[in-house]
Amino acid sequence: MSWDLIKAIQKDTDLRLIQPFGLNLRLGDVISVGKNGGFTLEGNCASLLGVNRGTPRPPIGAVDLMRQSAKNTTCTFRAAGTASTLFPNVPTANAGFDISFGSQNGWVLAFTGRSLSSLDEINRFRQPILNAYQWKVWKPDWALVTSVATVNQMTLLASSTRNTNVALSLSGKFQPNAPAEVKLTAGASIVAQSNQIIQCVTTEPMTAFCSAIRVRDHWWSSPGIGSLKKRVVPKNGTSVATAPDKEFWENADDIGT
Repeated sequence: MSWDLIKAIQKDTDLRLIQPFGLNLRLGDVISVGKNGGFTLEGNCASLLGVNRGTPRPPIGAVDLMRQSAKNTTCTFRAAGTASTLFPNVPTANAGFDISFGSQNGWVLAFTGRSLSSLDEINRFRQPILNAYQWKVWKPDWALVTSVATVNQMTLLASSTRNTNVALSLSGKFQPNAPAEVKLTAGASIVAQSNQIIQCVTTEPMTAFCSAIRVRDHWWSSPGIGSLKKRVVPKNGTSVATAPDKEFWENADDIGT
């Protein structure tokens, strides 16, 4: 999956997909972000910082959602017994969807039962991270996973090329008036496609989204950072303990911006 696609979905939904699919991230995990937007698990806060993740905030859920890219993407439901307009020869016993991506990096995302969990008291990790950096067990571009979102079912389809058509068949049960996100996650399977696509279709609970933060670059070069016996004091005089969040932390995907 490309950075452009990851960013497009995140911009429209405020959700950062975990890449690669199936990577079971947990609160307090430590990751690095690759040039393609994929994550590598480096450890966790206990193993690298000696800090327990603590008691997470109460989960927020459950949320159902269906979104699609706004540009040149159509997603049309067809009832059982109705022929596909894109692939007339596919079986018609089950209901399904006809999806057309007119642009590269077009996408359709649907999920049910999303539940969000997040760490509490993030700033207690500040000094341990800077100390771990001095002991050479932490790298400046590493990030701390501060929230994770699980879903009960999810269907994500995305195009790699323009003018890509996909026909889905639905094996699950749903009411005729069910919302699109319920239908799209009801045992969806691809029965025809005109080009290769990116897909993640699951009917089992999985960790699908997360957020992660890293320390801003200027904290690694502060004059007091060489001493583990005192708190770091940057050139602007702000201490590790009193620095506003926006001056100390940044989103893990904002490296170099």
